[in-house]
Amino acid sequence: MTKRPTRKNLVTPRFKGVIRPPRQFFREWRKYRGMTLEEAAPQANMTAGNLSAMERGAQGYTPEGLEALANVYRTSPGWLLEVNPLEDKPGMLSIWDRANETEREMIVNLARTVVKGRTGTDD
Repeated sequence: MTKRPTRKNLVTPRFKGVIRPPRQFFREWRKYRGMTLEEAAPQANMTAGNLSAMERGAQGYTPEGLEALANVYRTSPGWLLEVNPLEDKPGMLSIWDRANETEREMIVNLARTVVKGRTGTDD
């Protein structure tokens, strides 16, 4: 006896390439940058409603949309997904934001030295 395909098996995604992560920090980054939905959305070529739905997790995002938001919020796409800037208690994000490329390299090298000294390893 052959199994009939179920309705569930016949459903195809409405938007190909849309990602729905378990958690992201779009709203937190917008607030960290002091922006409203109405200010941020057009800069990322989306509507305030779309951005609001993305922030709530009610709507997925495309790689292009993620890149556009990262540009608006002056961060990386990865940080939008992994870093909550509102929980930056030591203030490292604000220091990093103000640093130029040479200073960022110095910050990274200093951090490596501190961690290397603490752990006693080379890497």
